[in-house]
Amino acid sequence: MYRDNLIGVVVPAYNEEQLISKVIETMPDYVDNIYIIDDCSTDQTFNVASGFKEPRIKITRHIKNRGVGAAIVTGYKQALNDKMNIAAVMAGDNQMDPLQLYKLLNPIIDCQADYCKGDRLSSRELTTGMSNWRKLGNKILTRLTRISSGYSKIQDPQNGYTAISMQALSSLNLDKIFHGYGYCNDILAKLNVINAKVMDVQIPARYGTEKSKIKYISYIPKVSLLLLKNYLWRISKTICKNRRRNNECGL
Repeated sequence: MYRDNLIGVVVPAYNEEQLISKVIETMPDYVDNIYIIDDCSTDQTFNVASGFKEPRIKITRHIKNRGVGAAIVTGYKQALNDKMNIAAVMAGDNQMDPLQLYKLLNPIIDCQADYCKGDRLSSRELTTGMSNWRKLGNKILTRLTRISSGYSKIQDPQNGYTAISMQALSSLNLDKIFHGYGYCNDILAKLNVINAKVMDVQIPARYGTEKSKIKYISYIPKVSLLLLKNYLWRISKTICKNRRRNNECGL
């Protein structure tokens, strides 16, 4: 436990046979459950993860490749079922430093936020190792996601290093979360509709031997369309909510 809270970490993994061991080996001792979701890898990811005789590890393997968002949803549902207090997400490619996890947990435990996410863009020092192309793509999507989600000051929405309270998680319709890489943008719009408090936490970028599976040339237009749909959906939900409130108040 961490500060008397049960912590579950969801680890989505697709073809990470070279790096998944490092993620498992460096997981903090205070983490109660490690949900490794193998999204139908074609390499030895599942076998490598299964080789660990670690009671905290719970491995699930998708029979079809469904996307990173779908893998995270599978882990989220397991965390809810196991009655964790907080569910974090830590990618299987070892990009996310486990030693930084507590920074995402503290604001939730202290009731300052319902959802915390990493931020690599608010200062130059945090982006060390990030390519200029990736910086540009992230800046574009940051501006678009601010409009789409309604969180006007959000930074680095592509950052998948996150933590969420069970109260907020149980309020989301997880079956509606986007299955692909745009899940992190998608979930922000859905969090806004339930009035969740979202907080950025500065965590430095960390890049090693992993290779990003995101192709920004096709990814940015695809996610931009998703963000437009989310904007229209969020506005419609807000209008309906206001109408319902006015009717209840007899206005």
